[in-house]
Amino acid sequence: MNGQARTTYGIVVGYDDTVGSQLALEWAAETARLQGKHLTVLHGVNVAGAPASPGMDLATFEPAMEHAAKAVVDKGAERAGATLDASQVEAQYWLGSPASQLVEASKEADLVVVGSRGRGRVLAGLLGSTSYAVAAHAHCPVVVLRGPEGQEPDDVPMPARPGRDHDVVVGIDDSDVAERAVDAAAEVAEVEGAVLHIVSVAHSPSMESWAYVETAKGGTEETHAIRDRAEQLVTRAANRVRSQHPKVIVTTEVLYGNPGQSLADLGATAGLIVVGSRGRGGFTGMLLGSVSHRVVHNAACPVMIVR
Repeated sequence: MNGQARTTYGIVVGYDDTVGSQLALEWAAETARLQGKHLTVLHGVNVAGAPASPGMDLATFEPAMEHAAKAVVDKGAERAGATLDASQVEAQYWLGSPASQLVEASKEADLVVVGSRGRGRVLAGLLGSTSYAVAAHAHCPVVVLRGPEGQEPDDVPMPARPGRDHDVVVGIDDSDVAERAVDAAAEVAEVEGAVLHIVSVAHSPSMESWAYVETAKGGTEETHAIRDRAEQLVTRAANRVRSQHPKVIVTTEVLYGNPGQSLADLGATAGLIVVGSRGRGGFTGMLLGSVSHRVVHNAACPVMIVR
């Protein structure tokens, strides 16, 4: 590791000079500027996965990797310097698992920001192993930005930030982690001057027949109960935000369908979607819930995962 480790990291961004990490760095730097926080640019090199030949001199192998790692992280710090004063930016690198180091740093961080592979349907492939592990295990909120595949960095526009024209969307159910997601989303909305849009997706195990029931029979006792519960959830959450953040404009909505995809679709116009890591519908033992996993894969905007 280079430099002296801090006891608090402020906002941490994982950086490896890929398109996704460059987007993450720019997003994290602007967030640090708005919040007046320190930015830590972190680069990890997984030595175990590095290519090596049988005749390689191991005495020079590690120093060479350290030199390369330092060059990468210094480049990241330089890029961050376009947004922040140099005194607000620290660069650190490790020879070890990038995900493990980011998770460790998250213990003393306010936020971790990571980039990931290009957008794709959830069944088209898993998240990059680092971003998935960090989102699943970090001790603070994590923002994941997706980098389009097959494009040069200069050709990839920054996603829209939350603001006047781009809401902060938070998906909720009746779990404790959903309450924490609402709190995190409200704080972002207040700092960014954005509308907070609280959404609950009414979902039944028999959703395939719901559309017919709703239109032809005016709903059933089950569907009415699910819809009413969703309305109660968003109303209660909105009232709590208004009491704690009176300057934040709050809107609510109840949607119907697959929770993960319904929330992801809102990313077409949102500046940020906030979800809990695993809500009431997640399976015990899952690292990242099916809803949050699908939102990260399919949303066109950055996604914040809250534990």
